[in-house]
Amino acid sequence: MNAVTMMRLFDSGQLAVAGGVRKIEVSDGAFRVHSDDGEHTFDAVINAVNPPPRAIPRGAGQLVTALLADGSAELYPAGGLAPCDPRLHVVGDLAGGGPFITSSIAGVAARAARAAQTIVAAGDGLP
Repeated sequence: MNAVTMMRLFDSGQLAVAGGVRKIEVSDGAFRVHSDDGEHTFDAVINAVNPPPRAIPRGAGQLVTALLADGSAELYPAGGLAPCDPRLHVVGDLAGGGPFITSSIAGVAARAARAAQTIVAAGDGLP
């Protein structure tokens, strides 16, 4: 269903892909996008860029460094962070332990629900 909707938007000119984006500016309530293809103006911009393989988000850097240093987690060979401590749960794009695939909202919610069930069942850290 999403692919059909996206193709309809592409075909109607309501959706476009801009590669090689170097800069985005807000201008008169719209977005001016400077890319390899020149300058274009859009009403909305969606960042759909995937991080490079095995990338650690800057905001998670200190946490990941600490988890690696104390042995609580390790970098998974295919990408992501794999817990070494069963009390540690990693959810979202940073999660390793399987194929490194960008997470969907439904996938993150399902994995978070499983983590919560595991924590409740184990009674870890709960009163």
